[in-house]
Amino acid sequence: MSSMSFNVLIAEPDFELSDIYVLGIENTFQDSNITRVASFKDLKAKLNASGNYHLIISEYFRDGDEDIFSFLDSKSLNIPTLTITSFTEAEFINFERDITYHLKRAHLPKPFSYVSFENIVTELSGPSSFVQSRTAYKKINTEYFLRGTIALCDTYVKLSDSKFVKVIKRGDTFTISQIESYLDRDINYLYINKDDLDEFVVNAGEVSFLKYDPSTPAEHLDIAQKSIMTLKRLVGNYGISEGSMAVVDSYVSNLKKLSQGSVKLKNLLAEREQMTNYLYDHCYLTSILGVEILKQLAWGKKDNIETIILTSVYHDLLLEDESLARISSQGELLKAELSDYDKNIVLSHGRLISETLEKEGINDQNLYEILINHHERPDGNGFPRGLYAKQIKPLTAVFIVAHELAKKMEEYHYDLEYSEDIAKHMQANFSKDHFEKIVKIVDKILK
Repeated sequence: MSSMSFNVLIAEPDFELSDIYVLGIENTFQDSNITRVASFKDLKAKLNASGNYHLIISEYFRDGDEDIFSFLDSKSLNIPTLTITSFTEAEFINFERDITYHLKRAHLPKPFSYVSFENIVTELSGPSSFVQSRTAYKKINTEYFLRGTIALCDTYVKLSDSKFVKVIKRGDTFTISQIESYLDRDINYLYINKDDLDEFVVNAGEVSFLKYDPSTPAEHLDIAQKSIMTLKRLVGNYGISEGSMAVVDSYVSNLKKLSQGSVKLKNLLAEREQMTNYLYDHCYLTSILGVEILKQLAWGKKDNIETIILTSVYHDLLLEDESLARISSQGELLKAELSDYDKNIVLSHGRLISETLEKEGINDQNLYEILINHHERPDGNGFPRGLYAKQIKPLTAVFIVAHELAKKMEEYHYDLEYSEDIAKHMQANFSKDHFEKIVKIVDKILK
């Protein structure tokens, strides 16, 4: 971590919110070096490794009697910290001590004002040469525009410090190719008027990868392709072949085609296309990773590929709450403290969707096997049956590994910096018996 940079640690489980925090930091401080994590565990790991941060922006994390502030105090880390959270003041362990009367800590409730965010982080940083002078324009990472299709405000390209040219008008539609053309020319930031920034942040936070204005012309946006395009850029630096992506694209570019004539499945798949980003993106990324693993194991015959892709699409189809879809082990299931209803949904969703598929005339025993067992683990710490490696079939093992790898990539925001951490997690939890050769392929993908 460079001493010549303004080092910021962002800890936020919601990828899109984390993006907005990055936007704020990049517009407030020059030479910023941003590290992003998504959990309390990873926040603590980063701070245990280094306390060389100028600022922390975090969700309010709490685990029993320990929260983010008691952890910071236990490590004698007096780093300026802004918590942005939906928790009320009463839900903090000690809001007055840790926020109100602490000179280097502040709090913003969700949803928050961007102007307040900018003012607070500037104040927390104190007198600093990294603080940028306020300008008439604010920069937005160009890749962010791959998520949308309707311009939320006038958008500009910067030609010089004093020259900005409008390239997209408020309310106009824009295409993937248009945004790609800027990226191809190394235009990594587009700009908006500073007076539009608060509105942009609010509206952008309400627009997921998979929602769009129904009035948008069809030629400008196939919503599944839009989400896929963003994901491709996020995972493009991993060791995944273009061939694997092309195979998956041919199946999932239009999910509803996978319904095979079933009205019920067509409706379920149509709903999935409109889901928030994790549920949709997770099925797509699991497909890519599963196909890549099959190809590198020389198991890539057509039937295996189709089964892995179909399982990826169908496996969480009955889950509407992405927090439930993120649970992947017995330990996580216990820690989630779910209601009996939600716990039953998590434990049975694989069996229920396999029964639905069978009733709708889709007859694939390998597909059913994987759906029912996709949360099992080789060490017996999975669910619903707690199977061990030798009880799990090879094709199911491929899906289980791809499923977990997709989850960890998303959890670490597709950041290559964490490839080694992901590899260690996969080695520790999945490298047993016939799973071992699959995990070796994961190492190649991550390197």
